[in-house]
Amino acid sequence: MTVHTILLTQKDQSPASRTYFDYETIASAMDNIAGLYEQKLQQENPRLGEIQYRAEDLFHFIDSHKEFVALVFDPSSSNYRPRDKEWIKQSLLRHFSNARSDPPQPRQQHQQQRSRGGGGYHRQSRRW
Repeated sequence: MTVHTILLTQKDQSPASRTYFDYETIASAMDNIAGLYEQKLQQENPRLGEIQYRAEDLFHFIDSHKEFVALVFDPSSSNYRPRDKEWIKQSLLRHFSNARSDPPQPRQQHQQQRSRGGGGYHRQSRRW
């Protein structure tokens, strides 16, 4: 679904750990949430050639943040609706379940995006 989504995160009590990510679609937000976790795993395990994890691991990553919420644009009201961690987790499950049932698509461009350092996981990141 093409709906503008803003992800607000705060890793710990420090206001300096607040960040927002801006996405054109819910799907790209879900891909990039997984990408944030994959980036963390890669930093923790730089010698691993392949990263594997379960949904529960990704959910633990989300829960480890003090704040992890999405603001999803609602075209019918022209407002953003706040969505909590549980909504994000359910959306991730739906997103990746749908991705598994869709016919395979070329992912070369997506993989290239994820292989870039630093900002490869999101279009924009700013402090809020």
